[in-house]
Amino acid sequence: MTHHTAQHGTATLEKGLSAPPARVFAAWADPEQRKVWGSPSDEIDMRIDAADFTVGGEDVTTCLAGGEAVAVVRGRYHDIVPDKRIVYTEIIASMEALEGACLVTAEFLPEGDGTRLVVTLQTVALDGSTLREEAQEGWASALIRLEDLLA
Repeated sequence: MTHHTAQHGTATLEKGLSAPPARVFAAWADPEQRKVWGSPSDEIDMRIDAADFTVGGEDVTTCLAGGEAVAVVRGRYHDIVPDKRIVYTEIIASMEALEGACLVTAEFLPEGDGTRLVVTLQTVALDGSTLREEAQEGWASALIRLEDLLA
């Protein structure tokens, strides 16, 4: 029998970046740049199937491991304040099941000549999914690649 569970978690990740907020924001807004840094791990390639960076717009990204699709992430933007804030939801599904959802808030705070990026993840993992841990680890890894991209 399947156990129907929902586990909730909130995590906040902060990263000091040498680039100004407008440059960091642009790395989120541009799907080609997001493809470079946004993957949850070095083993996963991202294929962007749709990219609409507008309020109400939807992104669809397929995560590939060794060329095989392993997950699909559907994002919808709810709030975009240029160079300051992005709020969006992601629905994450493996090829077998819905893993859960995540509300992502990214804040681009000026700090000297650079940016303090604050990413808050509010995640629900469904039916035994390890999405909460995976989301935190994936974002921590992505933010290191973002730092490299902007360096």
